[in-house]
Amino acid sequence: MEEVLKPQSTNNDVNFEPLVVMEFALNTNQAAIEWMITKLQASSERNGAELCVTAVRMEHNQGQTETVLLIGGRTERLLLGAEMMGLMKEYRDGNLREFTSIDINNFRGADNPDGILSMAEKQKIIFRELENIRATDEDEHVPGYEFIKLYPGRTIVKKMLSSDIVKTLFPIHDQDFLKKLGAEWYKRPLSSQPIEKIKYYFGEKLGIYFAFLGFYTISLIPPALIGFLYWITSWQNLYREAIFAVFNLIWATVFLEAWKRYCAELAFKWGCTDFVSSKFEEPRANFHGHMGRNPVTQKPEPVFPKSQQLLRFYGVTVPVLFLCLTCAFYAMLGYFWLQAIVDRWYLEDKSWLNKIDTFMPTVVYAVVIAILNAIYRKVATILNEFENHRLQTSYDNHMILKLILFEFINCFISLFYVAFYLQDMKLLKSHLMALLITTQILGQVQESVVPFLFQRRRAHRLQQAVRKLETAQSVSYSNGDVGQDLLRQVSIESSMDQYRGTQDDYLEMFLQFGYVFLFSSVFPLAAMWALINNVTEIRSDAFKMCRVFQRPFTESAANIGAWQMAFELVSVLAVMTNCALIGMNPEVQRLLPSDITAVNVLIIFVAVEHILLALKMAVAYFIPDVPDWVEVEVAKIAYQSKLALQKEQIQRSAASKRKAEVISTI
Repeated sequence: MEEVLKPQSTNNDVNFEPLVVMEFALNTNQAAIEWMITKLQASSERNGAELCVTAVRMEHNQGQTETVLLIGGRTERLLLGAEMMGLMKEYRDGNLREFTSIDINNFRGADNPDGILSMAEKQKIIFRELENIRATDEDEHVPGYEFIKLYPGRTIVKKMLSSDIVKTLFPIHDQDFLKKLGAEWYKRPLSSQPIEKIKYYFGEKLGIYFAFLGFYTISLIPPALIGFLYWITSWQNLYREAIFAVFNLIWATVFLEAWKRYCAELAFKWGCTDFVSSKFEEPRANFHGHMGRNPVTQKPEPVFPKSQQLLRFYGVTVPVLFLCLTCAFYAMLGYFWLQAIVDRWYLEDKSWLNKIDTFMPTVVYAVVIAILNAIYRKVATILNEFENHRLQTSYDNHMILKLILFEFINCFISLFYVAFYLQDMKLLKSHLMALLITTQILGQVQESVVPFLFQRRRAHRLQQAVRKLETAQSVSYSNGDVGQDLLRQVSIESSMDQYRGTQDDYLEMFLQFGYVFLFSSVFPLAAMWALINNVTEIRSDAFKMCRVFQRPFTESAANIGAWQMAFELVSVLAVMTNCALIGMNPEVQRLLPSDITAVNVLIIFVAVEHILLALKMAVAYFIPDVPDWVEVEVAKIAYQSKLALQKEQIQRSAASKRKAEVISTI
């Protein structure tokens, strides 16, 4: 077939393995496509990525053209990228070390250099190189699109994605490995998750998430069993509430501390611990500003004044956040107003229909909460992007803070109002039960039922994608030929949904954790409902990762980040809320002397609360965050690195001495 796109660099390799797909929108201007290919293939000195590209151009009916770039890289280029990223690989002694090309023969798999890096690692390197293609002073706009302005220092690929010039960018699935992974993961609902294989295929960040989800689900079994026993035995008295509340508070601490230990083990085995990696974090792709130099690394990178960032935060983000919280407050008032009306109807006519109606305001309020949360997440994303955070960790932490602040208040403000203002324990129990169950049903409908119902629609889309490829009037390639099986796979995967990250998943678990532990003395069955939900959540998430979503680019993670602190804060708050709830119990009030003052009651409450907090802190103290064997291995690595540095310094000194002796003899 006639070639319509010419390779822009002689460095392109016809026989490279396609790893990443960049799909342009229909009828994209040819100048923009060729300009993008030039950027991908150009050398780093010319602000390029030095990658290999095959452009596939398909001519359809009615004059529509579609262009897809299949992107890969030569082995030596990918190994250089691994070294620049500080990628951890297994050394000959079995430990993980930062990969270096000069020491390649001492790394596992050196006999086959192309096999040193996994497919996921290669795709991660390519994605990093794509993000590092930034506009220069000469790049004023995207060729063929004068209205799409480019600013020096801003990433080009992200701009083309946001401008809908590039329709989608995704790594290609490894179909053989994915089938084996799915057979072990979502097709075996009662088996443990293959965490190591999940990490190998999807990366450390998703591996950590699914490990946390599984660990948290298992940790719910003891409180769920105790709560179920309390329910079937109908043991209704003060001691039941007190014992169960104290157990839950201690168990929450044990769970969080045990998770930190398990997470430290995973992070060490995967080579993504903070104390192993010494590379400085680079600016995230969407960070923009005038081009300058990093004062530490001296590398060119965008610079943005901290004062402007603070001005954006306090001048825009804080007022908008306050407005959103005000909306959540008025939504709560609307719920109680509606509940009062329905309750009055029931008192006037105690029919079974009016009895059912008394639960409707809570159900409606739960739906309103979900809608407000969804709207706020979009607002929070816009605000977080507007603040222009330099580092991805800073961006993520600020995003988590925004989500937690609003959604925690939105979801729990009514419960605190009922518990501590109305002081109606029966209403609190029914309201908590309705909110938890309704929220989880909505979540399951959204995450399990909807994907299942849309399976037929998705199958239709996949058939359309394949038919679109098969009915193309012509297909031409810029660099060699591409197999029909690969083209069919690319067409199918391009029609899949894009995975949006783990933040929503962590947020869901965080809110569930609050429902279970903040008011555990009132509703012991909360843990059982959460356990049932999470068992199905694991498999539905696994199914979506393997069958519904495009493969995400892998990301490194040593832990769950700011979510760990969020869970710990809720566990501390749970001590206060449960102590207060038990203190307000009428049975407790009857046990107190009749002449006791309110001040003395408050003192007793604070004393009990402090005792429980001290017990909680003691449990956390006596459970080390990092296992002993991990600390020993880290110390060994540090010692070996010190010896290697000393050896290198001695060799350099000896070489300099020999050079000086040679010069002196001339």
